[in-house]
Amino acid sequence: MAASVDCTPVSNNFVHRKIDATQNANCNFAPIGTLKTVFLHKNGTPRQPAVCQSSRASLTVSKAVFNNPAHSLQGLHEYSHVWLIFVFHLNNNTCSKAKVKPPRLNGKKLGLYATRSPYRPVPVGLTLAKVESIEDATLHLSGVDIVDGTPVLDIKPYIPEYDAPIGLRTGITDSPLGDESSDHALVSAELDSRDQFTSSSAEEPAVASIIKTTDEIQTASWLNETDSGITEVVFGSRATEQLNEFRPRDSSIYGWSFFHTVEEAKNAIRDVLLADPRSAYRRKSCSDRLYYFTIDTMHITCWFDGPIAEILKVQPVACAQHLTANDNKHVAGR
Repeated sequence: MAASVDCTPVSNNFVHRKIDATQNANCNFAPIGTLKTVFLHKNGTPRQPAVCQSSRASLTVSKAVFNNPAHSLQGLHEYSHVWLIFVFHLNNNTCSKAKVKPPRLNGKKLGLYATRSPYRPVPVGLTLAKVESIEDATLHLSGVDIVDGTPVLDIKPYIPEYDAPIGLRTGITDSPLGDESSDHALVSAELDSRDQFTSSSAEEPAVASIIKTTDEIQTASWLNETDSGITEVVFGSRATEQLNEFRPRDSSIYGWSFFHTVEEAKNAIRDVLLADPRSAYRRKSCSDRLYYFTIDTMHITCWFDGPIAEILKVQPVACAQHLTANDNKHVAGR
């Protein structure tokens, strides 16, 4: 008999989802909390962690999970990064395909499990995020690639000796950040040394000594052969003036929820566009080179012209003319 994976959220904000599985087990999961992020819609959400290091998010562990949810985060301050296991709750597919088209391959098909497509038989995602701070039951993060309102199933500390042994990182430090690249490659490319990832806790045994430094992690060759094609992001004078109107924690429509400075906001916008968030179809087949996305409380209008992306307008989300429910239908495939 086929079993089912029942992903029932703690709140009613998410769509109840049942997925047929092939194992004889009943797996019932309730998210531990809902992630709040700067990415309000799928459009513009990065496809991988570390692509937009200026992005911000927060996760509050629900009281429906623990009587004292703050207790569950005690000790996590000793780690610089965490893994988040989450649900692709905005997927609108009725079935999963064995072959998919990663955005970076411009229409070429690969086996689903050779990619990080969000449309999977079990729509569970894994991402790496930097711990910025912890307040009571709330975890503040950066470098996220997850849309606002995503249900999170679990948090696990990142431990370099187990998750990216230093001896295994020799052969991949030059790998580019990409849509379907290894998490190990992302970690290696982002940071110069494993010390930046190390927990201050001395309780975990060291295992790097048993790893041969000649060993290498192998990744698909096409990850080195493709890039986004965007080499420059330009802020127009009008967009710059509009961006300067925003303020952190301001009660007006120009108040950011996550960003603290104009430079931080500009870096986040720039990072999103340098990775080219457009789908392969939009890049190759659409004559309209305008692109819209939201980040924090800003609605961004930009124009793609060859390798250059120009920011035309930066408006408060409340004033944007192009924000519709359809924004979440344009999947930023991973």
